[in-house]
Amino acid sequence: MKVILSKEVKGLGKAGHVKEVSDGYARNFLIPRHLALPATSQLLDKVQKEEKERQDKILKQRDAALALKRKLEGKTFSIKAKANKETLFAAIHEAEIARAAGLTAEQITLSQPIKTLGNYEAEARLFEDIKVKIKLDVQAVE
Repeated sequence: MKVILSKEVKGLGKAGHVKEVSDGYARNFLIPRHLALPATSQLLDKVQKEEKERQDKILKQRDAALALKRKLEGKTFSIKAKANKETLFAAIHEAEIARAAGLTAEQITLSQPIKTLGNYEAEARLFEDIKVKIKLDVQAVE
């Protein structure tokens, strides 16, 4: 019997996958526990439509990330902080860099917090496989 998984089933597949299982397994385990639905032509069409919409959404997000990468490349972001000659009073973390670049703190990766004035690089993960180096210029507040 063909079923469409409505939730992830360990050893069988993820939600939305169409699987061929024995009739007893489907009738006695998967369907009563709302883990799967019988694969009718209407449901199959619906699943295919949802999968296509999901793929289109992923493509749009990827295109937006590529556009943002092109926009960020080559730019240097200036961050002003209180400092005593070369040493900052408070370290600069991902949140400050994200605010300056217009991103979220989760997207920024720093090898270590910035504690002195100068030029630095941080990495931003814009999409699953799209990363960009962000150039930073840390200056003292006047």
